[in-house]
Amino acid sequence: MKTMVRNGFSRFAIIVLFVFVAYLHGITMPCSANENGPKNLILMIADGCGSEQYTLARWLKGSPLSFDSMLVGAVKTFNASSVVTDSAPAASAYATGHRTSDKFISMGPGENTINGIQPTPPDMRHRPLATILEGAKLKGMATGVVCTSRITHATPAAFLAHTASRDLEDDIMVQAVHQGADLVMGGGLRHLLPGEKKSVRADGEDLSLILARNGYRIVKTGTELETLKSGKVFGLFSSSHMEAELDRTVFEPEQPTLEQMTEKAIEILSRHTAGFFLMVEGSQVDWACHANDPAHLAGDLIMFDRAVGVALRFAEKTGDTLLVVVSDHNTGGMTIGNRRTSVTYPRMTPEELIEPIRKMTLTASGIWRKAQGSRSRLEGLIEQYWGIKTEKAEMERIMELAEAYKKYPGTALGEVISASRTAIGWSTQGHTGGDVPLFAFGPGSPRGLLDAQQLGNLMASAIGIDLKASTERLFVDAEAALAGFKVWLDKGDGRNIALRAKTKDIEAELPVNRNILKLGEKTVALEGIVIHAEATGKTYIPKQAIDIIKAASSPMQ
Repeated sequence: MKTMVRNGFSRFAIIVLFVFVAYLHGITMPCSANENGPKNLILMIADGCGSEQYTLARWLKGSPLSFDSMLVGAVKTFNASSVVTDSAPAASAYATGHRTSDKFISMGPGENTINGIQPTPPDMRHRPLATILEGAKLKGMATGVVCTSRITHATPAAFLAHTASRDLEDDIMVQAVHQGADLVMGGGLRHLLPGEKKSVRADGEDLSLILARNGYRIVKTGTELETLKSGKVFGLFSSSHMEAELDRTVFEPEQPTLEQMTEKAIEILSRHTAGFFLMVEGSQVDWACHANDPAHLAGDLIMFDRAVGVALRFAEKTGDTLLVVVSDHNTGGMTIGNRRTSVTYPRMTPEELIEPIRKMTLTASGIWRKAQGSRSRLEGLIEQYWGIKTEKAEMERIMELAEAYKKYPGTALGEVISASRTAIGWSTQGHTGGDVPLFAFGPGSPRGLLDAQQLGNLMASAIGIDLKASTERLFVDAEAALAGFKVWLDKGDGRNIALRAKTKDIEAELPVNRNILKLGEKTVALEGIVIHAEATGKTYIPKQAIDIIKAASSPMQ
């Protein structure tokens, strides 16, 4: 084998060059017509946010939200397997233009769907689906993702990766590193570095070495971020998630704000003459609502509003940018008005709504972290950071619920204090299934009441991306396409899985979750990621890889 590869080096180089040129000039990306469409697309997602959360933020801000004037419609959020969606299939619908199943990250839905949803065709089940980010890359656009969660969390993952479960965060990080996005910002160092505090990388691989080889600069503080002017960036500002906005100055003041990250992302990406796609997520609006915590909600949603303001000013200035602002679903079932106000609501003043929340200067989770399990310390911290001197019954209920909630004890504060000391109501600590408002500005703005996947397709089409064609180009069933080859999945030690394809004269190796093709001693960087679907046993590789492998195994003409 090694002798064959050495003797065939020139031939292999010619083959790779031929395929590369063909993909640049001959195999162009099929696009929808967008002669008068936008050059850039900025998608901003307030995770877990509904109409009443926006209303509360507007009252607290004391003026319209930056995107109020952009209201154009609403989005239906249900997914293929549930009336009430999770963030993974919700974000995947925006990213891929396909409705999918619970916990799936940009993969085709499973066989079982809810009533009213067309059954999934067999060839689409568990198949990786190209995202707007991947389509933009194929089109030569710059791409970026910004969030305040780990970058491996559900919403950012839906634009960067393809997995059967949102919980496969190590795999998602490997794919994110190999995806080739120009800019990624958020938390999640523990999935990148094996030595990082609380690292969960079982394979011990240091993925920062791959980023360095590929020309990325890794930044870890807001100060480092501020110095950047151009180039490829991986900004990971926390081992896990970034801090909530209210908690940031107390616990991690060196972390940048969502507004700062958005501004820097636009500054860097807008230098690319071919345009850019950027997804920005206000990740923790969702967590605030899960925790029934009005303080956390207020801090992060108003910061999201400021980040949208940055993007809107850019879009207004350039005139060639489509800005879409939307949520993936509602969380918490928040209401302005609760059981405490059932009789008094006709006399509710703005001050009654606003003042209890304005006094809250730390999240419930932040207070609980500072209390370290001490009831007396907790009482003092609630008074210090929320301006509330709790009663005995309130504290007893908080401690009782904190014990019951175990993993998220801070949720007890929001549940008890919201009900007894604010005008805010909550119906659940989970998600809800209602439609969410849709805001848009710029050329190609979507309008009306849309399905989530319909919005995904409209956004892609606006910037000239055909998601179906992108999927067909990036994700080909390797075994079916390489007829005549021996094709198998080499699971090795279970950590470094690779697809192998062999004939009498060559053997190709394609590591799963990476954009790499190895032919003998030579390595080619592919335009897409190798994805294995465990549920079907199929492995999908870019058509580019198919063409290189077939050309290398055929006699030169």
